[in-house]
Amino acid sequence: MEGGYGILTLLPPLVAIVLCFVTKRVLISLFLGVLTGGIILGGGNPFAGIEYSLDTIVGSITDEWNARLLLFNLLMGAGVAFIWKLGGSKALTEWARKRIKSRRAAGVGAWLLGIIVFFNDYVNAAIVGNVFRDVCEEERISTERLSYILDSTAAPVATFFISDWIAFQISMIQSGMDAAGIANVSAFETYIKSIPFNLYCIFAVIFVGMLVITGKDYGPMLKAEHRAVTEGKIVRDGAQPMMDVGYELGEPKEVKPMLMTFFLPLIVLVGVTLFGFWWTGRPGENIMEILGNSDPAKALLWGAFAMTITGIIMSLSQKIMDLKETMDTFLEGLKLMLLACGILVLAWSLGTVTGDMKLADYIITLIGDSMPFGLLPLIIFAFGMLISFATGTSWGTMTILTPIAIPLAYKITGDVTTASVMAGVVFSGAIFGDHCSPISDTTVLASIFSGADHIDHVSTQIPYAVTAAGVALVMYLLYGITGVGPVILIPLGILLLFGLMYVLSNHYSNKYGIHSRTKKAI
Repeated sequence: MEGGYGILTLLPPLVAIVLCFVTKRVLISLFLGVLTGGIILGGGNPFAGIEYSLDTIVGSITDEWNARLLLFNLLMGAGVAFIWKLGGSKALTEWARKRIKSRRAAGVGAWLLGIIVFFNDYVNAAIVGNVFRDVCEEERISTERLSYILDSTAAPVATFFISDWIAFQISMIQSGMDAAGIANVSAFETYIKSIPFNLYCIFAVIFVGMLVITGKDYGPMLKAEHRAVTEGKIVRDGAQPMMDVGYELGEPKEVKPMLMTFFLPLIVLVGVTLFGFWWTGRPGENIMEILGNSDPAKALLWGAFAMTITGIIMSLSQKIMDLKETMDTFLEGLKLMLLACGILVLAWSLGTVTGDMKLADYIITLIGDSMPFGLLPLIIFAFGMLISFATGTSWGTMTILTPIAIPLAYKITGDVTTASVMAGVVFSGAIFGDHCSPISDTTVLASIFSGADHIDHVSTQIPYAVTAAGVALVMYLLYGITGVGPVILIPLGILLLFGLMYVLSNHYSNKYGIHSRTKKAI
């Protein structure tokens, strides 16, 4: 179509996202979103649309990066299956029962571990989910709560510390500085200076801690936690958990539960994955160069494979299961991830559709280049939220917006320090979509490893993500108008978050009739 597809570019992701919430059937909703885009690209011809859709899905499966991540997920399922059948989860539950005496302690533990496992968001979700899934069930914490903790620590933390994300972000900053003609300034130094302006990620991680410590929930999460506490149902009736280990695999083997069968596979997973980052990233003079050269998908695949092999070796060497039972457990573990893999494939396919229709280009044309700088951080953040929500990809959003936001800010102000500000703003907007969009891979993985219904996870997390994003928007506007820095913006934002949490919690507890006596248990 001459000049692009205009407002029609919004239709495929809109169809998918709306249908996800209306039907609560993620697979068919995503496919219809892909098909909608295919029909538009086919000039209204439904047969051309079907051909395009199927070719796009095949392309998503056969893409080398995607194929490795799919196999990673399948092998993670097998690893989880061995942890379960060998009694590792049972051992951890018994260990935790003696030490974790409250729901608050379990929530805080999951939050802190989510911050500690910072080197990759996928591994973060896998490890924290596996460690705390049974603990949270024991303490009557809903799967919606655990999936929120996983999702709102994994990606934000990965943007701050040494991870595979950082090398990518630095390269995006460099591309933006090159486009702006900014020379003699280090992209790494600019990245470091961007961290305090990554306000959404800062507020998102802190907000998780506030909620798990105070228990001041609101919105759908309040209902979910009330259900878990009063009825003992960590998932709602009629929900479709992304991974229900107990249902799929049956009871663990009747052996003495050992913590080793839980932690050894996870230690192997972490160790081999870190080795994979180093091996695929060499040669490099420093850790940042190694991360920049590394192949995260290959490193993750090696780690998941090693985790599964560890489970097989423990099963056979300790004679807990014979060869047939071991292979049956392996196959059942693969089956755990089939739904999740299907969702990932269709989510990637929808991303291809929005790329072919140039959704990002259409959104960017709405920004223009004549606005005052005071509004620019707010506008870039808002568009980052929109693009990441519609496409489900934070990295894709960073790729799109960073080379635009930095030159735009530099053109308006002529100040090179705005590069770090705008980088932080872009990263904030990009991560928001990872937390809200039902077609985001990290959102899917949080649902998988918490054992949550995917749409339940999305619908309970959105109010919290929007709260953190709303505070970030206000702080960006304040920065644009007054020029005050993060030293004031971050503490002020935290205070605003704290106040909103109490106001919203009281409002929704009255609205739902959940009174103070019940809330103390929550």
